[in-house]
Amino acid sequence: MVFHKSFKELTKEELVEIFKLRQTVFMVEQEIIEVDIDDHDLVCEHLFIKKDGKIVSYARLIEEKEELYIGRVATLKEYRKRGFTTEIIKYLQERHDVLAVSSQDIRIDFYKKLDFKVVGRKYKDAGIWHQKMVYIK
Repeated sequence: MVFHKSFKELTKEELVEIFKLRQTVFMVEQEIIEVDIDDHDLVCEHLFIKKDGKIVSYARLIEEKEELYIGRVATLKEYRKRGFTTEIIKYLQERHDVLAVSSQDIRIDFYKKLDFKVVGRKYKDAGIWHQKMVYIK
């Protein structure tokens, strides 16, 4: 089940779990040395899946420049390969006609399987190659 909440709807505990999950994946595993928490967290939609009493998979949806961007997609290592990220993306696809994502280079094939198309050139963000991809229903 995908939980879908605004910042104001999140409990304090959920907010801490989300930030811990993102820090674990992006800062510890991927060694991205940049601030993860930003002003988008205050206004975006937060989507997550809970298992074993904790948040194990997460993404946020930001409206920017008249586009909906999926970002901060992360799943705890011990919960990967169970379809949780796919469940969150499909949940969003059911509710929106157009979605964009800044995919890490190594995740492009994952998004292609979910009908996202490559747009433009690759670029570096936080030292990692990324590719803008768009889903159109």
